[in-house]
Amino acid sequence: MEINKYNKPLRNVFSGIHIKPFFKYNDISSIIDSLNKGIAEIEIPIFIIKSELLEQYPDLFSKSTFENNNNWLDTLNDEQLDTYCDVKSQLEEDALMLTTVYQARNYDAELAYFCGLIPFKVLGDYEDIEFLALGGCDMDLTYKLEAYQLLADASYDEKSYFAEKGIVYFENYYGEKSPVVVEIKKLLISELGLS
Repeated sequence: MEINKYNKPLRNVFSGIHIKPFFKYNDISSIIDSLNKGIAEIEIPIFIIKSELLEQYPDLFSKSTFENNNNWLDTLNDEQLDTYCDVKSQLEEDALMLTTVYQARNYDAELAYFCGLIPFKVLGDYEDIEFLALGGCDMDLTYKLEAYQLLADASYDEKSYFAEKGIVYFENYYGEKSPVVVEIKKLLISELGLS
């Protein structure tokens, strides 16, 4: 994963978190309708499924399960295969849990997952569309989108919570020493010379 791979100077813009254009909001009803009609399917990046399997089921999966094995799915026993299917289904449900998903100007699945988002694609007959889902509910999760925008685009919305509260905003949600906060601080230091 390359942080700030687009190497743009830090700037405030109307991002789409609060005002368009960095993120485009999408109502999931049309996605769900396409999935139900069988004219589209959802694809969660395989690295996320592997990561979740390793984290949640270390007694069933190890890194060696996946290393140097392009056909690792074919080698799973029944219990592992059932677990794989359960984790994949849960991720798909989590991605479609809320009524809105987001399209980012700069889509980076690894960075999105790093920020706590669920990146996924909707595969259709005519085109594949990349989305980001918040992957949770019961609280304001826009901090994930704001972190993603900062790290992917080195930009932020002037009406965002980050613009109002600074790095403390991310520290409150992610934790002061979280890898996401560390990367944001590096970005702020390199772009603004802050220490």
